[in-house]
Amino acid sequence: MCGINGFSWKDERLIQEMNRVTTFRGPDDSGTFCDNYVSIGHTRLSIIDLSSRGHQPMTNEDRTIWITYNGEIYNFQNLRDELKNLGHVFSSNTDTEVVLHAYEQFGVNCMNKFDGMWAFGIYDVSLQKLFLGRDPFGIKPLYFFIDPERLIFSSMISAILVHGVPTSPNERMIMQYLAYNLEDHTNETFFTGIYRILPGHFLTYDLNTHRYSIEKWFTYRMVIDATPLTLRTLFEKSVQARTLADVPVGSCLSGGVDSSSIVAVLKRVLGHSFCTFSLIIPGHPMDESRYIHEMGAQTNADQYFTTIEPQDILNEIEDFISAQEEPVTGMSPYAQYRVMKLAHEYGAKVLLDGQGGDELFAGYTYYFAYYFLELICGLKWWTLCKEVWMYWKNFHDLLPHAMVMFILLPRTVQKILWNRFLIPWVNQDYLRMCCGTNVDPRWHPMNLHQCLSLTLTCTAIPHLLRWEDKSAMRWSIESRPPFLDVHLANAALSISSEKLLNGGRTKVIFRQAMKDFLPELIIKRTDKIGFDAPVNELFRDDQIIRFCNDIINSESFKARPYWKWEEVDKGVKRHQRGTINIGDTIWKWINLELWLRQFFPHGHD
Repeated sequence: MCGINGFSWKDERLIQEMNRVTTFRGPDDSGTFCDNYVSIGHTRLSIIDLSSRGHQPMTNEDRTIWITYNGEIYNFQNLRDELKNLGHVFSSNTDTEVVLHAYEQFGVNCMNKFDGMWAFGIYDVSLQKLFLGRDPFGIKPLYFFIDPERLIFSSMISAILVHGVPTSPNERMIMQYLAYNLEDHTNETFFTGIYRILPGHFLTYDLNTHRYSIEKWFTYRMVIDATPLTLRTLFEKSVQARTLADVPVGSCLSGGVDSSSIVAVLKRVLGHSFCTFSLIIPGHPMDESRYIHEMGAQTNADQYFTTIEPQDILNEIEDFISAQEEPVTGMSPYAQYRVMKLAHEYGAKVLLDGQGGDELFAGYTYYFAYYFLELICGLKWWTLCKEVWMYWKNFHDLLPHAMVMFILLPRTVQKILWNRFLIPWVNQDYLRMCCGTNVDPRWHPMNLHQCLSLTLTCTAIPHLLRWEDKSAMRWSIESRPPFLDVHLANAALSISSEKLLNGGRTKVIFRQAMKDFLPELIIKRTDKIGFDAPVNELFRDDQIIRFCNDIINSESFKARPYWKWEEVDKGVKRHQRGTINIGDTIWKWINLELWLRQFFPHGHD
């Protein structure tokens, strides 16, 4: 993994400053290239071909194409052979050079050849164009600023900010974050004028006319009749592909089905010991130690653990906010940050992680709401009654039942209920001014597959991947998610609803696929935790209470237009007394306020 930077004019000092900002994304090497039209920079985390031949920016033989690249192309060796047969000559063993020559051979269609994760900027000297591309899932970040005279791009928003571009807090994104828990769901960021290239899209910029276009290049293609055996085979291949590295490979391990499946397959494909890194919360109901130890006993992995203490939060919150660059909706990203810090302390460079498993195979209980809606629309009353009962028997809550009723209500009634009972502290006038009639897209009636597609492309995976990339790269670690493999995703999206959710259980077909790989204790788990933090308890700790009260009672916080301060203050006090549990909401308030202070310390117009 690396940091990539660039802009559409010559300035050696400025491109070096962008590189400096992205140093922790690539601490092993850095480089720049400038001519009269562009400046390109790169900071390298060496994973494949650790020699100096992997130095970037990299060029082809006649110096007509330059690239700054962040990612891994897992099929690069086969593609390299194909390009050799077409007459291309290689001077390194890197996948970067394969991407370079693939563009030279196939143009913008080169991305259809790649199996992996990437974000890159290519400077085509002959065409006088910049070409920015991003992988199908958006695993690797790519931001840009554009105006009539210039283009700036980077792996990090902070590197774009060194240009002094005109920006301010994006009030629409802030209000959607506060009211609906939405992030990374559009091409906008929390900074006005700074955008992200969406997953599966590319941008082309003409250096002479300053015109640009953004196009979508990737679409999913469903595979008919995916079986448990098909899924297991595809998953094994995906994990094996992601072990490609010239440094040791390990894994995050939460103890859930997804991360445990990765670790089980790693044991088979590596053939030697490897490390896992986990968060534990001793004595707390969400502690997953026994599941983690069970996988350790099965795989003989070297296991390392961290936890979260109030003093950790106070010591690290500013660094965490800086690393994330945009607000986050809960403390799960911070828990992940702690795990990546632990891995860094033990010298890890490549970790596999389970992002995407729940979104492909329906791993969250709220997916039952959309399955119930699907059964209602299909008039499958007997199946509906059975699933409603079995869900209650397994989980003892009424979340999906309540969601179904909410989704079927008229929009006006939805808004009244949501605003009055779930977000009474939001400034409704400001919400309407910033967001108009827009609401959470999950409020719309849809079937299970439509919901899975939505979470994969809009409401879940984009922000989960941002959180993971930022937390991992803060500690110079490359994170690889085997579930987010195009072949596996195509197969998963073809699976019928009753094979995903059945008998009140989630991820049924994937559990079937992995039943011979995992201990029964894990395969039969019904709870869903992942890397999470005891947020309600933490926000009742005396140190955290003092920290929060100082922020909530500050003049800057009171003056924000986003909330009704009296309602916020009332909610904080009720939580601290133990009357209600709104730790995640308090985190959002605190996170947003500290983000505003860090990135806009002098306010904004």
